[in-house]
Amino acid sequence: MLSLETLKAWLCPDKCMVCGCLLEGNEACGLCPSCETGLLVRDVCPKCGKPYATNTGACGYCNEVPAQVTCVRALFPYIDLYKESVLRWKYTGIRKYAKGYGALLSTFIQAEHLEIDYLIPIPIARHRYLDRGFNQALDLADEVAKRTHIPVWDVLARSHDTKPQSACKKEERAKNIRGAIKMRTHTFCETSVKIALIDDIYTTGSTVRECIRVLQRESNIQIEQIYVLAVCLAI
Repeated sequence: MLSLETLKAWLCPDKCMVCGCLLEGNEACGLCPSCETGLLVRDVCPKCGKPYATNTGACGYCNEVPAQVTCVRALFPYIDLYKESVLRWKYTGIRKYAKGYGALLSTFIQAEHLEIDYLIPIPIARHRYLDRGFNQALDLADEVAKRTHIPVWDVLARSHDTKPQSACKKEERAKNIRGAIKMRTHTFCETSVKIALIDDIYTTGSTVRECIRVLQRESNIQIEQIYVLAVCLAI
């Protein structure tokens, strides 16, 4: 008699969350060997995380990163099948992808010895939450927390709806998000923390800048270091 796990594996075989090919069963974190080669783990800039590292320790794109950010780290470039994967997760509700992405980001955190006290998910607009039924950044933060034991601080919220950042031109994004984020609470026990802002896609940094501005203005803590962790990074 087939076990429940065997029956489940037969009826719903594991597939690579990027290309969709069938997995043999021993691949880590839901990636096939081919898609695993796209991970941004080698020759990336230590500041902006883009695959343009130089022997000077920085690249020409670092000036686009908010000054308060220690570094940006993402799993994949926002192109081709990796882009399609994160958009499937975001817009078609394949929430199990968060487990695979979370496991990979946890490996990044541990491998780079990042000192993080709290994970803070980027908030989404209320109507988008109602449409999707979940905040993908919060799902991702929860999965990272399970593996690293770093607590999640879901302290940011959208104060009002805005035009999707993806629908804005680069020069419009900062204005579009300005004033659209608020804090849920203003009381913390800590006086100094190191945080990681968690999101699905990092592009121009406009949303991250606004989150940092709100945290620094409205919280009663000193933020020592700020990391940005995302699934995909625009390059």
